[in-house]
Amino acid sequence: MAINEIVERIIAINHAWKLAREKFGAQNPITLSLREQKSSWQANLIRSFPAEVFLKEASDSDSHEERLLSVRLRKPLQIASGLKSDAEHLPVRLANVLFTEKELKKYIVKEL
Repeated sequence: MAINEIVERIIAINHAWKLAREKFGAQNPITLSLREQKSSWQANLIRSFPAEVFLKEASDSDSHEERLLSVRLRKPLQIASGLKSDAEHLPVRLANVLFTEKELKKYIVKEL
């Protein structure tokens, strides 16, 4: 699967997750499944394209309930909805489950 296809899938799942959370609540099985799918696709994106994708602490983490990482693209990608420079947020708690400590050290960029 091409990088732009994976990014589009992540964005679509993220939108569906937010809608499910609003309609059914954060703990609904559908909502939880969508959240887990999005995170799994993000991990797949990072592992499949490590030269093109990295993690960075989200600058807007303070406005959320938990610490987030931004899944960033080194170069903006053209997707159906326009130019995209990220593949949504990934909660730190899920990153700690999906990646080993060694992977996190490799993928998290402190400064650009």
